[in-house]
Amino acid sequence: MATIGPTLEKENDLVRAIEAGARWFRLPCGYRQRPHVENAQTVRAAAAKTGLPVKLILDLPSSRPRTGKMEEVRLAPGNEVVFWDPGVPGAAPAQNGAIPVPLPGLADVLPKLESGQRMWFCDGRLRFVLGKLGEASVWARMVEGSVPLKSSNSLFLPDSPSPFAAIVDPDRDLLSNLATHGVVPDWIALSLIASADDVRLGRTEAREHLHANVKIMAKFETVAAVDCVQAILKAADGMMVARGDLALAVGYVRLPEIQERLVQAARRARKVAVVATQVLESFAESGLPLRAELSDLSLIARQRADAVMLGKETVFSPRPIECIQLATDVLTHETHRFAPRPRTVKAGVSTPVLPS
Repeated sequence: MATIGPTLEKENDLVRAIEAGARWFRLPCGYRQRPHVENAQTVRAAAAKTGLPVKLILDLPSSRPRTGKMEEVRLAPGNEVVFWDPGVPGAAPAQNGAIPVPLPGLADVLPKLESGQRMWFCDGRLRFVLGKLGEASVWARMVEGSVPLKSSNSLFLPDSPSPFAAIVDPDRDLLSNLATHGVVPDWIALSLIASADDVRLGRTEAREHLHANVKIMAKFETVAAVDCVQAILKAADGMMVARGDLALAVGYVRLPEIQERLVQAARRARKVAVVATQVLESFAESGLPLRAELSDLSLIARQRADAVMLGKETVFSPRPIECIQLATDVLTHETHRFAPRPRTVKAGVSTPVLPS
């Protein structure tokens, strides 16, 4: 599964991606400014050129806020930041030495927040502790960070019950727009779900706005979702182990165990299983795969997941096609290596037929 973005969205590149092994294409709808309808049309056109079957999946971001339009800023531990909601009239705060960061949708989340809780961005690579809370703003102190804070960075709240809705108005507008243009996705992915009810609601709304039956993929990113995996799988058509936020929710030490448990639960339920996040990001940058990346792909294949999702590896990458090709090569090799072997029976004894 390849993600559509600035370094993978032209038709010729999508044709090359399909030829390299991509069979799913993901539209990351949390990036509201991207031309998702046009990109969906381009995916369909590229698939028609190759004559190969391709699935289109819309990854809806939930109501989780992302930072608004801003200049990139590098922070150091101890820096104070004031996050504020530009959608609330008069919300722009007095800075008092703090760095202002717009966070549309913050006002809806504030009732779930308390001073002293943690606020994270960029898969936990930027960590803040909340201080004073205002009516449409919150002061926070940075405690750890290795990357700059910039536009469209998504919020993660490890200490707060998930306050996010599965589908919001911009998602509804996008679904209706796709239906108007005759580009109906095959799948809808729902982010930050906490229960089977979230899946059922997402399915109802998707049908209503697309005027078609599409399959629903539940993204596992919260402890609440892991705790009710059987009910969610019963309501959904497939699942995605979204390891970025999931690792923050369950802890890095438990992530491999949780990934294996979720994939096996999906297989027992005969539902599609996708594993996502940070598969080949080092290779995407350097052109040399880490042994850990190769082992990760091998493990996913041996767990018999149905797909691996590449994110930054194809969205912001100097070598998106190479990432797809490497993933295809490793997964194909490992799948063949661990495929069940046919057996012959002689004199009542079953023996494997070894490959020549």
